[in-house]
Amino acid sequence: MTIYAVVNSKGGVGKTTIAVHLATLVAQTSRTLLIDGDPQGSAASWAAWRRDYLPDAPSPTTTCLHEKAILNEGRPLAKGFDHAVVDAGGRDTAGLRSALLLAQRAIIPVGASQLDAAALTDILTLVDMARDYNPDLKVRVLLNRIDPRTRDTTDMVSFLTEQKLAALKTMIIERVAYRRSVGDGSTVGEYGKDKAASAEMQSLFEEVSDSWQ
Repeated sequence: MTIYAVVNSKGGVGKTTIAVHLATLVAQTSRTLLIDGDPQGSAASWAAWRRDYLPDAPSPTTTCLHEKAILNEGRPLAKGFDHAVVDAGGRDTAGLRSALLLAQRAIIPVGASQLDAAALTDILTLVDMARDYNPDLKVRVLLNRIDPRTRDTTDMVSFLTEQKLAALKTMIIERVAYRRSVGDGSTVGEYGKDKAASAEMQSLFEEVSDSWQ
């Protein structure tokens, strides 16, 4: 069993989009729990739309847990599933810290800006603290919602390399299809109107499903 956490102390980086896509792709082959740990409840809203629009599609079982309950209740709940994905809130809270303590693998979505680079320091500090109690935690940075044609993206890649931060090879481009698909309770693959977006998310799924060795 693997528990994934999608985390960042900075908001607006697309955590929920990544979390619901990952959870749905995993759910196609195994029993999957999606924990909505964000007080805004965006993942839970997506799950409700999915039940309405795609009732027969493979779906993760979704529950809302906040603050320390993400760890205290999430751990026994996850034992009933093959995999779990946690969508953590976008601030340094007990919920975010609990997600890092619960997970074996953490994905940190970041944009390509100086603000995103600065925020990485905060979340990586929390990761280091979590590893004192969860030494098996593995972390990867994901460039998300980017425009690869800009210098900003090139600069962020260079920054990650200079800081020796492990980054996923897959990059997720800013695309309308992601917003529209999530609003329908679907994935971009199910939405079916952007082959490039579908390929990106499939690539991400395959990459995070490996051993991360």
